[in-house]
Amino acid sequence: MKIYMAGLFTNGIGKVNGTLFQKLTPAEQYYCSAVPHHLESYHYISKQPAVDSIRESGKTVFLDSGAFSAFTKGVEINLPEYCRYIQRNEDIIYKDDGVLVASVLDGIGDPLKTWQNQLAMEANGVRPLPCFHYGEDERYLEWYMERYEYITIGGMVPIAKPQLYFWLDRIWEKYLCDGSGRPRLKVHGFGLTTQGLMERYPWWSVDSSSWVQSASNGSIIVSGLGTVSISDKAPARKQENRHITTIPEMQRNALIERFQKEGFAFDRLQREYVSRWVYNLMSFQQMGEKYTDPFPIYKVDQMALF
Repeated sequence: MKIYMAGLFTNGIGKVNGTLFQKLTPAEQYYCSAVPHHLESYHYISKQPAVDSIRESGKTVFLDSGAFSAFTKGVEINLPEYCRYIQRNEDIIYKDDGVLVASVLDGIGDPLKTWQNQLAMEANGVRPLPCFHYGEDERYLEWYMERYEYITIGGMVPIAKPQLYFWLDRIWEKYLCDGSGRPRLKVHGFGLTTQGLMERYPWWSVDSSSWVQSASNGSIIVSGLGTVSISDKAPARKQENRHITTIPEMQRNALIERFQKEGFAFDRLQREYVSRWVYNLMSFQQMGEKYTDPFPIYKVDQMALF
C-alpha cells in the first residue's frame, strides 16, 4: 500500500531550499526528504512557483483536483485550464504502471457532474482517475470499474466510523473484490489513514494530511502506540495521563529514549511544530512499510452463534 503524504509543498516543508526545511535538524531533513509518496492539491499548487519547487525537488506527486477545497472557499476550478495544467506539468505528476495519477475534477455532491467532468477531461486529452463518493448511486461505481484500472473513493472523511465501515464492507464485498477477496482493480482511499480502515480493506493507496493536523494540535503519531500529546503548550498537559508529562515516569522515559534513538530531541518535539511534522511523516513511513503485500485479501467478518 502506498501512503501519500498530503501537502508537504503546500506547507513549505517540501521545498529543499525553503526556510522551513533549512530550520530542520539533519535527522529531520533526512526523514522529510525520504518521504516516498506525495499528494498535492491543484487548488494550492496551480501557480508556477509551486510547480517549480516540486520540479526542483525531483519529486512527483499524486495530483488531487482540490475541488472540495475550492468549493469551501467559493472558488470555481476551470476544467479546461486544469487539463492544460496537467498536460503542461506532466513531468511532476506520478505515474503508476503508466497510469497518470491525477484525479478527476469532482462535482461536489453531484455524481452526475463528476461523471460528466470525467468525460470532459478525456475530451480535453487527459484521462484522470475517476472518483466514486460515499453514498452515491452504485451504478456509477460499476461504470468506472468496467472502464478503469485505478479508481478513487472519496467523501469519507466526515462520515462516522460505524457508518463508514458498514458502507465500505458492502462495496468491497459486492463490487471491488472477487470471490477470493482479491481486489479487482487498484483503489485509492482519499483522506483515510485510520489504522483500522487501512488494515481492513485491500487499498492500493491512501492519503493523509493528519501529519500536519496532529502536530498543529500539539501531538505526534507514534507508530504502534497512536497519538501522544507532547507540546509544552497543549491543554492536555494539565490532565492526568493525557500528556507525555503526566503519564507514569517509566512510560515517559521509554518514549523519550525512543525519540532519541530515532534522531529526535524531546524538548524540540515539545517546542517546535515542524519537528512534530517530521516525526509524523516518519511514523507514516513506518506504517506504510507494514503493508507490503501488493495483492492483499479482504476477509469478511463472519457472524458467530456464540
